[in-house]
Amino acid sequence: SVPRWKPLRHAYEKEIVLYAHFQALGYFSTECVYAPHAYRGHARHLLKDLEATRATSVAALGHSGRRLAVAAEVATKTLGAC
Repeated sequence: SVPRWKPLRHAYEKEIVLYAHFQALGYFSTECVYAPHAYRGHARHLLKDLEATRATSVAALGHSGRRLAVAAEVATKTLGAC
């Protein structure tokens, strides 16, 4: 397998959108029709609340998450198309 390369993983979404705007890059945002009912919306809301309380909390979670080891076989659901 080929490792993923994420050059903007430390950048906030707001910064990426501003960069695209000022560089006149084509940027569009659409939301999956199932997104409002997805469980990850609860987690996203929690992260936004944490970010409002402490600005570096999301970045700190990302740094600590990369230190965790993940088992070779992780049970996942098959994703549907939006």
